[in-house]
Amino acid sequence: MQCSSLSRWILVVAFLLSWGGSSNAQPTALVGPTALNPADSTVIENATVMWKDDRIVAVDSSSEVSVPEETTVHKMPDKYVMPGLVDGHVHFFQSGGLYTRPDIIDLRAVRPYAEELRRIKERLPDTFRRYLRSGVTSVVDVGGPMWNLEVRARAGTTATAPTVVTAGPLISSVSRPSLDTGDPPILKITTPQAARAEVQEQVDAGVDLIKIWYIVGPNETPADYRPVVEATVDEAHAAGKRVAVHATELETARTAVEAGADILVHSVSNEPVDEAFVQLLLENDVIYTPTLMVGERYRETFAQQLDLTTGEHHIGQKNVIASLFDLRTLPDSLVPARIRQRIEQAPTVPSDTTAMRTLKRLHGAGVSIAAGTDAGNIGTPHGPALFREFELMRTAGLTPREILATATAGGARLMGRDDLGQLTPGMQADLVVLDKNPFADISNTSSIHRVVKDGRVLTPDTLTPRPPEAVVQQSANAFNARDLGGFLDAFAPEVKVYAHPDSLVTDGRDGLRKQYNSVFETTTTLNVRIHHTAPMGNTVVLHETITGGPGSSPNEQVVLYHIEDGAINRVWIVPKE
Repeated sequence: MQCSSLSRWILVVAFLLSWGGSSNAQPTALVGPTALNPADSTVIENATVMWKDDRIVAVDSSSEVSVPEETTVHKMPDKYVMPGLVDGHVHFFQSGGLYTRPDIIDLRAVRPYAEELRRIKERLPDTFRRYLRSGVTSVVDVGGPMWNLEVRARAGTTATAPTVVTAGPLISSVSRPSLDTGDPPILKITTPQAARAEVQEQVDAGVDLIKIWYIVGPNETPADYRPVVEATVDEAHAAGKRVAVHATELETARTAVEAGADILVHSVSNEPVDEAFVQLLLENDVIYTPTLMVGERYRETFAQQLDLTTGEHHIGQKNVIASLFDLRTLPDSLVPARIRQRIEQAPTVPSDTTAMRTLKRLHGAGVSIAAGTDAGNIGTPHGPALFREFELMRTAGLTPREILATATAGGARLMGRDDLGQLTPGMQADLVVLDKNPFADISNTSSIHRVVKDGRVLTPDTLTPRPPEAVVQQSANAFNARDLGGFLDAFAPEVKVYAHPDSLVTDGRDGLRKQYNSVFETTTTLNVRIHHTAPMGNTVVLHETITGGPGSSPNEQVVLYHIEDGAINRVWIVPKE
């Protein structure tokens, strides 16, 4: 759909008005890509997208846009440009690794929770960059410690960080003492008076949203906690703040919306929704964030049957992902018996079809949907997790354009921002440039060529360089996940594998594919345990032991990897004598 003549005049006027501002910055233009605006299905081939400072001033066919001589021009034929993505549900106080939720699986004897939090804070700049590397230019943190506000402030002053909207500690019907190190992310609030006081304290501190964790325990009903929910909503709305609610059961979600909730941050998954619930959401203009993947990832991790996307292996924090496989090697005394039993059974982990059917029904009825992942929870990595969420939304029956609308315009609405989520003049210059058309296949969203954040053009390699040890760790992570795509992604097409010193074992990535395809498909307990890593320039030396493969004996060996241009191109294997 091409822009009308009136729209073109609006573009010109917007451009001229922007020219009269006080900034001396030169405009920047992307010339030649296909421009995609998921919110209204606009597709403009051979487009020019131009911005000045951090605001878009023109979007139209290149024949209709006059580009000033002083403009910085990026010629991008055969590329696709769309608004930056929004992950509408993340938690920065969680890492995505195995040790981040001691209230769910208590492994503090292995890694104290204070140490887990220290590591999370230390790698925060890297976490920011991995969001941008994934095309995610804005996120909504829907609850955590009060230091969430420091995260937002830090993101706001960091050039390579997403825009952050945040809630404070969750007002909760239950307590989680194992997460409390002095700045608790979850507060058990039992009276309306205490709820009002907590809301006011958070409002005074500057939160963007108020979050309720609405958990109904055995022998309880949603009505038991409703007075606290109503008081929370009333106090928040009086202060001009919206309220997001965790309520995954139908009657709890219904009660939350009846009490005035503005946002449901998870799917209703315990039973199919009824027509009265659908109408309730429509009448109250509720935003629904399905987070289809987070429950699946807990189940996959606890069965050691992780199915990460190639994008997650490539972009995700490698050491965090590696921790997910520690369940295989931790002592039995530390791993709950129910989890050890699931690991031994190695069950297939199904997706939540009830949640998918609910998403399809609500979307079809016109309920506002905002894509979100619950990133930071165990098995859900910061940044590229949205790629898996998109896959599940596709399985639920949404088209690629519909999915992207929930992660652009839908996410902007969740954030309360009217200057994000669309590829039109006046919007903030947050963009993603792709090598492949995401409207044709949602998996193409991971084919990121460039990211534009606040008008700055960023390349993937500068956002997340791939040091040799990270590439090797990716291959180990994907090996443990028996993920052929993620495994091969770590190797160059022309890779050669030798039995030391010079006996060629495997030639090329296709050779690796043939070698490992059947192994990954037929084994359920395959695991490589790295004892020691020694990076030396572009070479990484590993001392490792492989278990669970063909044959019953562990295979201990030293492996030398040589890495060029972010991929392994030579491997030498030295078996233990």
